[in-house]
Amino acid sequence: MAQYIGFDVSLKDNFVSVREDGRRIWQGKCPSDPRLLSEVIRKRAPEATQIVFETGPLSI
Repeated sequence: MAQYIGFDVSLKDNFVSVREDGRRIWQGKCPSDPRLLSEVIRKRAPEATQIVFETGPLSI
């Protein structure tokens, strides 16, 4: 039962998608704050094996 998290990162909010065995099990957003992001990860995907960031121009 592998869990994966995808973050679409922006300055104000992060859009989050959690998948488990290829199925999306949760989708939402949270403010771009490290403390809040860690809460989302702990609550929605405590067994996550991989986290992917989509950043676009923010990658630099």
